[in-house]
Amino acid sequence: MHKDISRRDMIRAMGLGAAALAAAELGDTRPAWAEDGFTIASTGGSWGDGLKQAYVVNAGFEKRFNTQVSYAHMIDSVIATKAIAQCGNPPFTVPAVLNAEAVLLAEGGCLQDYDLGVVTNYKDLLPGTFEPPRAGLKSYWAAHTQIVMGLVYNTKRVTAKPTSFMELGSAKYKGKIGIPAYGWVGIQWLHALNQSLGGTPDNIDPGMKAIAELVKKNDAIIMENTDVALKAFTREEIWLMPFWNGRCFSLQAEGVPVDIVYPKGSLQVGNGFPILKGTKFERQAQQFVNITLDAEYQIEMTKRFRYPPSNKKAKLPPELAHYALKDADLVNMMPLDFQKINQHRAAYLARWNKEVLG
Repeated sequence: MHKDISRRDMIRAMGLGAAALAAAELGDTRPAWAEDGFTIASTGGSWGDGLKQAYVVNAGFEKRFNTQVSYAHMIDSVIATKAIAQCGNPPFTVPAVLNAEAVLLAEGGCLQDYDLGVVTNYKDLLPGTFEPPRAGLKSYWAAHTQIVMGLVYNTKRVTAKPTSFMELGSAKYKGKIGIPAYGWVGIQWLHALNQSLGGTPDNIDPGMKAIAELVKKNDAIIMENTDVALKAFTREEIWLMPFWNGRCFSLQAEGVPVDIVYPKGSLQVGNGFPILKGTKFERQAQQFVNITLDAEYQIEMTKRFRYPPSNKKAKLPPELAHYALKDADLVNMMPLDFQKINQHRAAYLARWNKEVLG
């Protein structure tokens, strides 16, 4: 496929076309290097601060590698859009993204392989916490935490433990349910729910219909990011939502009466740092990725966010041991084809806007 056409198609698929297309069409008028310095791109708020503290401050990254770090905060889809728009001449060095965005960047030729001579912790990762080879890349993305989206619910308001995501449609909870925005992680949950209802990546009808009914018939509230959802649970503005294991445990630690179950349609993803092709900080990027896969620094993230580490050598202290995922927790996880998800991004976004939001 012609590279420029591919890039335009991918940007449109992210649903953020106008500004990104303009950036992509700057061509040779762009500066020789888009990076002003070693830059980490991630969502902001508590997550962005946690990444900084665990992998930069606590690891002493700047001093150890004589590198000053800058930060750019935005949601995953915006990160991927900007990286695609300046593919090969990146606006930042290492983006913190989920599997789907990492695969999109890999397929677009915007990533480079890890140097496993430097990223030595890669060999100690748990199964399912790294993406398999694709697009000529052998090892290009690995999660630093184990993240699972289940059904989080308010134990005071929802007295019987839910057994299905379809309980979001109960009239008892009208106006008190949340669903993730498509541009955040709604795209992944849409596919997981769709598969649990008998759909396929090429037939999104069951999942799209179910989510549209949640919005139109049960007044589901669209949550734009993690911090918004945390506040909504804390204020009891929502009682049920597809949400993260670690964030549920964080709410519990703050006294919010919530718990999590993993019904059919749950999904396991990860947050990891691929290295953007063309970065002028390639050596430092390899060293940074290795830090994120280090068991010691991953445990710091577990302390902050209650997500278990992806490094199998990590030994959680007794007070954190109950955050580890059990085999029974993973039984109902939906395997996602991220390449297929990305192929349908544009079409399904259009349908989401029309059928769910329209």
